[in-house]
Amino acid sequence: MNEDTPIQSFVNNSEPDPLLLQDHRAFPVWSVWDIFLLFFFTGFAALIVGSMGNAIRDLLLARFSSLQILRHPALEAVSLLMFQGLLDVLILLFIYFTITLKYNSPFLTSIKWTGRIQKHLLTYLPVGVFLALTVAGLSSVLPSAEKPPIEELLEYPASAFLFAVLGVFVAPFVEELIFRGFIYPVVERRLGSLLAVVITALLFTLLHLGQLWGSLTGIMLILLVGITLSTIRAGTDSLIPSFVVHLSYNSTLCLLFLIGSLVKGFPA
Repeated sequence: MNEDTPIQSFVNNSEPDPLLLQDHRAFPVWSVWDIFLLFFFTGFAALIVGSMGNAIRDLLLARFSSLQILRHPALEAVSLLMFQGLLDVLILLFIYFTITLKYNSPFLTSIKWTGRIQKHLLTYLPVGVFLALTVAGLSSVLPSAEKPPIEELLEYPASAFLFAVLGVFVAPFVEELIFRGFIYPVVERRLGSLLAVVITALLFTLLHLGQLWGSLTGIMLILLVGITLSTIRAGTDSLIPSFVVHLSYNSTLCLLFLIGSLVKGFPA
């Protein structure tokens, strides 16, 4: 006779554990519609934040004539960078709440923030440094005929400092979260890793297009950076390596800029 023991009968007749089922859901738990929502949210947030910022500035200028200094190009550059920083925070929150509230999924695990970061730091920090030196070298050898908008942001000490702070402490994580953490896995699941690398690299380039407009060299180099970061994400199946490379890349470029500014000085 093949009668089940009481324990076997309980196991065979028990309902599946919901938490166990959650752990085995298809990756990623979000869909392409959530990516479209992210694009819509970004555009809407940029419109609202930008409009509110301009309205507050115009109101202050109308009420207080002594605040005409707000029209100074240096303060306008700082305001633009503050706008970008605030927008980055809002995008991060949108993605976080989409994953944790809408899909009840753990945030770090869902974005593939996996592995020991110490190991990745030692392995991928030099990759970011090499990538930054390559980009800087090619930029000097192949200068742009036109001055890209990003150079205007770096003409003033305050905006240059804020740009460096955002570039090191905010942009690497937020941009990796958007392109390699949130968008990449959806495209990979539908179209495969090769197209996921290409599409996320192109979107990454599109994000920086406004900063580099007029510089074909700069646009091609940021595309190279995007392809490198997406390829690392595809090859490691983790977000940490591409984040480390991005962090190292941005930090190296900021350091090179700081050294150059100390040597040459800021424009008068």
